[in-house]
Amino acid sequence: MEAWHRADEIRAFSRAARVRADGASASAGELEWLQWAEAYAERINPLSAPLRTPPDPPASREALREHLQGDLYPHPWPFDSKGCWTPPDEKVAQSP
Repeated sequence: MEAWHRADEIRAFSRAARVRADGASASAGELEWLQWAEAYAERINPLSAPLRTPPDPPASREALREHLQGDLYPHPWPFDSKGCWTPPDEKVAQSP
């Protein structure tokens, strides 16, 4: 949303600057800057490309701790220290 709003604001500013420049002669540097700003707005606009689902958030103990509202004693954590899921009926092999 922020990138979309920023791109929209840059386009609005560029339009206003072009309207002002039509009344007076715009310098080559000003026109070059406006072209750059409009291209930048197009690059940061998330709607200029197909929308994609964001990547899954991390599922580590630390990342999920704030969402866990239960007691871990009757329902132990189903992931080992490497983040691999271990079914509840299987025991994790202990390292010697």
